[in-house]
Amino acid sequence: MAQSVDLSHIYKSRSNFTVIGLTGRTSSGCSTVAGQLVLGFNNGTDFEPPFSFNLNHNSYRKYRIIYDYAKVNFKPYSLIKYRHVLTLFLLKRSFNEFLSFLRSEELKEEFKKSKFNQRPDFESEISDLEVLRETFNDFSARYNAIDFGKLYKEGVLINLYDFFFDPSFSLFSERLSDILKNKSLLKRNKILQVISNNLRKSGDVYNNKFLSPDYIDTIVELINTIIKSHREKFPKGQTQIVIDSLRNPMEIHFFKQRFSAYYTIAINRDEKVREGSLAGKFTLDNFNDREQLLKEEYKGGEDWEFFKQNIETCIQQADIHISLLEKDEAEENNKKKQDSKHKDNTSPYFSWRMQLLKCVSLISHPGLITPSPEERCMQLAFTAKHNSGCISRHVGAAITDENYSVKAIGWNNTPEGQVPCVLRNVEDLLNRAADKDTKAFTPYERSDPEFRTHLEENYKEQVSNNKDNLQGRTACFCFKSLKNCYSEGKNQVHTRSLHAEESAFLQLTKYGGTGIQGGKLFTTASPCELCSKKAYQLGIKVIYYIDPYPGISNKQILEAGDNKLEVRLFNGIIGNAYHWLYDPIMPYKDELGLLLGNPIKDLTSKYESKINEQKETISQLQAKIEELEKNNS
Repeated sequence: MAQSVDLSHIYKSRSNFTVIGLTGRTSSGCSTVAGQLVLGFNNGTDFEPPFSFNLNHNSYRKYRIIYDYAKVNFKPYSLIKYRHVLTLFLLKRSFNEFLSFLRSEELKEEFKKSKFNQRPDFESEISDLEVLRETFNDFSARYNAIDFGKLYKEGVLINLYDFFFDPSFSLFSERLSDILKNKSLLKRNKILQVISNNLRKSGDVYNNKFLSPDYIDTIVELINTIIKSHREKFPKGQTQIVIDSLRNPMEIHFFKQRFSAYYTIAINRDEKVREGSLAGKFTLDNFNDREQLLKEEYKGGEDWEFFKQNIETCIQQADIHISLLEKDEAEENNKKKQDSKHKDNTSPYFSWRMQLLKCVSLISHPGLITPSPEERCMQLAFTAKHNSGCISRHVGAAITDENYSVKAIGWNNTPEGQVPCVLRNVEDLLNRAADKDTKAFTPYERSDPEFRTHLEENYKEQVSNNKDNLQGRTACFCFKSLKNCYSEGKNQVHTRSLHAEESAFLQLTKYGGTGIQGGKLFTTASPCELCSKKAYQLGIKVIYYIDPYPGISNKQILEAGDNKLEVRLFNGIIGNAYHWLYDPIMPYKDELGLLLGNPIKDLTSKYESKINEQKETISQLQAKIEELEKNNS
């Protein structure tokens, strides 16, 4: 019998270091998920046991494997709250400077820009904050005593760890936050938004006048230093960090470039349920104000305002998606599936805790289970979106029959025979010389006087004067944006690209594909009204989506009539993480053979081994005979 082997060292790098960044819209549940990661498996009291389900479905068999693995390996994560990091920046300055900021004209101006009905008056909050003056000054003195200029000198990083992860600091930071939101959650959230924007814009917590891309990583660089302090504190132990939460796509990019073991998890929630949660939180705030704030968080600022929050793009960049379904919600949805009249072979709904268990287990042990059919198909749509020639947004779509057999793939792009925007240089259209690629542009773009006037106003001098900034990049332009800037506001009909879903539908027609009655649509966004009508007409029964696209397609189209569609928030793993987490380090059969010490050989191999052993014995005997004969002679 072979000796068994402990393979812990092979997975040590994964179990010893992992960073998870959470992202999602307000009230999607980031803090809820972060809290469970901090608890870890927690003796299984938080998670549904596998045998409480009918194991006849392979999805539940996979969950059993995940559950058994997590029971041993799901250890608690350490939490870095984003707003606690913002508190550190406040502590670098005096308490009086913080109060001055709350009274400042700059802060009032930010509220005016948002067109809130809420008055930007913080005198009540300032009065309440006075109880924290002494504590603020004490923490400020302690924090400023840390010598960040000598971070890698022995003990300095440890001092940072001891400060940040001290429960008394967390308590202080929460009290500060609570006072700011006592009168209005909107006001507190707007203050934090302005502070984080200032830091990413100018590197100064109170300065919104100066803009430089050099400061975009100001906050995450400090978070990175805190992570390093954790590793310094536990050099031989686990550093598993969860960041709650990231809302700027540049900050997600920062961590993706720093750590191979970094994963962004987007927490999504059914819109009706999220709306109910929001109503309970913003009880003291005007509804229109609340919606404006949420729009700012979700959509971000203008094109040049890269330093602002942009949750929509963060969700699009996520590696893992969790749909925040409570246990009873999942059970109710599964019961509806069972009671449905039409055949339904979609995967069951899983609670968010079950989804989370799967993610952390695969992070620790890649290839533990195989992807779900939904993940497999959404991965195709996600990969397809990179073919898009649109310079605004990349979207991918996949269409399958009812059994997940792929029938068409699409992405948003210009009709075949027309040149995608990303391949067109506006200088060719401006100059129209013989050596320019003028055929890439339409007759309208080449000849319409009004259009050309606005084209020159927006691009001629701007491109000519900023060659150094372009550094060889192609200067493209968006026809829809330029057309809408002078004629029709936000008219979406002027987009040059087909939508991804539309393109996939047309593939079926163009190449004579089979019907997709009862089929499924996977989209990396969610379908607009026009594409929803096409899906309805073609007989699609289920639409899986990642992020809601502005519109009324659900209530106006998909939930109407006799052939209502099921619309499901996607949960699972896509993108690079699909390969990282589903590609096993070694074949599982080999792994089990080493762990159990019982590599099973076929009969032929056994005979070959015996023959080789006998040959070795014969060879040894032959050598002894030759030696005896030599001695006798």
